[in-house]
Amino acid sequence: MPRDRVRCVECHEPIPKDARFCPHCETVQPSPLLDVGVVVTGVFAFVFGVILTVMTIGTTRLAGFTLVVLGFGLSVGGYTRYIDRQAGRRRR
Repeated sequence: MPRDRVRCVECHEPIPKDARFCPHCETVQPSPLLDVGVVVTGVFAFVFGVILTVMTIGTTRLAGFTLVVLGFGLSVGGYTRYIDRQAGRRRR
């Protein structure tokens, strides 16, 4: 299979790499930009949470710590989802 083709997430038929819809089953193909957006949001939440945690006291510090945990989860989760999706496309 040429490098410019990947497999559909639903029917596993070869499709062009930049196809938004599968020509065989009409399934919408996931965009890697979604994973990038999740990672960027996670990094922003993490950094903002660290700033709030370090610079404030009381309830705002608790909110900052919550943002740190949420940002870390989003960053790691989005990155691993991207890696898993790329591995899945290569494996098929």
